Amino acid sequence: MLAAAYEELSRWGLERFDIPTMCARHKIDESLVSRYWGDSRRLSLDTLLYWSDEILNPADTGSLRTDLQFLAAAVARQVNSGTGRSLLRAMVVDDRAAFADDTRMAFWMRRFAGIRSVFDRAAERGEIRDGVDAIAAMQLILAPINVRALYTEDPVEPQYYEAIADLVWHAIAKH
Repeated sequence: MLAAAYEELSRWGLERFDIPTMCARHKIDESLVSRYWGDSRRLSLDTLLYWSDEILNPADTGSLRTDLQFLAAAVARQVNSGTGRSLLRAMVVDDRAAFADDTRMAFWMRRFAGIRSVFDRAAERGEIRDGVDAIAAMQLILAPINVRALYTEDPVEPQYYEAIADLVWHAIAKH
């Protein structure tokens, strides 16, 4: 079901995502979608979380620096796809978007919870200096990559996201 929804979101975007059309195209019983998700917003949220699995479950390399590099690369991979850009834009635009504010907030909160594990693990290993705000640290790594993807059509190149990861590491690591 999620794979079908992802394919539909990829093909048609959020504005034209339609459960009856998805079900007809993928030969899915529409009553199953209604039973498990109820509506297109809940299915879209679950699809976005499915799409974000690599970010929601970030790598544990044993080092803050390489965890940040892997996280930055995962975010860049996601937003470098056409679907990724479309979905990212839909998650931050105004009320004309396909998602209600509570759906957007649920998505971002789940995403932050997954990413926070990078910082929590690093804190347990003693790699983060005292007084670092985990939310601010997450925003330091996510915001530049997402902003580049939101405002340009250019791919987020490895030298860019690697530089962001390195800057964040220098800003928060105990040296």
